[in-house]
Amino acid sequence: MSWKQHLEKVSEGHYVLPRTKTMRVHADLFLSDKLLWGEEGNPEAPALEDAVFDQVVNAATFPGVTRVAVTPDCHVGYGVPIGTIVETDGTLLPTAAGYDIGCGMVQLQTSLTVEDVADPAKRRQWINEVTERIAVGVGATRARKQRKVSDPTLKEVLRHGAKALGRSRSVTERDFIPVEDTGVSIPERAFDKRGQLGSLGGGNHFTEMQVDETGRVWVMLHTGSRGFGWNIAKHFFVAGAAQLGLKSRSEDFVWLDADSPLGRSYWNLHNMAANFAVANRLLIGEAVCGALEDVFGGTASIYYEISHNLIQREGGKFVARKGATRAFPAGHPALKGTTWESTGHPILIPGSMETGSAILFAEAGAEKSIYSVNHGSGRRLSRAAARRQLQQEETDRRMAEAGILLNTRTTPLDESGPCYKNLDDVLETVEQAGLARVAHRLKPVACIKGAD
Repeated sequence: MSWKQHLEKVSEGHYVLPRTKTMRVHADLFLSDKLLWGEEGNPEAPALEDAVFDQVVNAATFPGVTRVAVTPDCHVGYGVPIGTIVETDGTLLPTAAGYDIGCGMVQLQTSLTVEDVADPAKRRQWINEVTERIAVGVGATRARKQRKVSDPTLKEVLRHGAKALGRSRSVTERDFIPVEDTGVSIPERAFDKRGQLGSLGGGNHFTEMQVDETGRVWVMLHTGSRGFGWNIAKHFFVAGAAQLGLKSRSEDFVWLDADSPLGRSYWNLHNMAANFAVANRLLIGEAVCGALEDVFGGTASIYYEISHNLIQREGGKFVARKGATRAFPAGHPALKGTTWESTGHPILIPGSMETGSAILFAEAGAEKSIYSVNHGSGRRLSRAAARRQLQQEETDRRMAEAGILLNTRTTPLDESGPCYKNLDDVLETVEQAGLARVAHRLKPVACIKGAD
């Protein structure tokens, strides 16, 4: 009997997995019937992988866990599914923050319209100008016109994030996460990656020009803490596994007592990586705004910045979001005194470079999901499977017909549309469950990817 048969349907878009096996608490799964069971005969609407079950059980088994929620874009990850929120009391879960600590999004708003960017030659010029101003790709550190960050500024960034750059909290989820122990030692491998501040990276990270339903032009950015955060995460996965007496490559089960020396060290360095990520996105965003204004005229500015791989203190607990986005609705106490107090803050959801993205605002029902929603549409093909199954010529043809320009010579197959679930199905589930509403649906017209 499939584990799915044990799920209890609460309402449309909301199932509960009762406590089973080693689970300390039940888990709330925000899934439509289609996302859970799939659609027969439609390979683009697959059933949720059975392997997700064991990872949900793992998420609900950690010491100190008080709540678990799973978002509609969920899929198998490391330790817990991508698209999981775990609330804990007194424990920190490196696996529920992931390797790219602080990974997230920035949305840029512009005064431009679709007519202003209609010329493909101008969009190509913009792509070239952006890649002159920010380094793109795995391991990349410097572009020709990239802003250099001094060592003193970098030290301030690690402790004060956006605040060190003089940026207002009105455009950020939070301007920084406090680093309580300023004397904490940064692992050497992470320290060596400081030069990646202001660079985009590879994989699913991107800078994308988009047009909304009214014809207004936006730009969405996706990147994180780069090698700096990755090496901090790796350091504590290894150290935590050793402390718990776990076998090699058992990082999926690492947890840390928040009050222990190792837990305090992780918390401070996790926060440094988060601060690095916020500053990284803002530096890239400002460079991209400059490129837009130089190529197209008009104005461009940062609309909002938000993370989706992060642990934060909320309501006296630790809330870890792995591939999940914070969703505070209007009137939430954390938004008091901010621009977003009466509306809720924007939620930035990337889909794919073929099918587009979205901007959402939370509803009061987001409390059911620990004030969180999905962070994208969710992968349905692994990178290896995409390269095996998809045809380069066909993929390039679709992109050309859609008028989407790329910085790469050919379309990265492992980031093309068929690699991801249907974003509209995911967004429909979010609205069905009363978690958030879609404010804007964004279609891509130019995309900059860091080819691996």
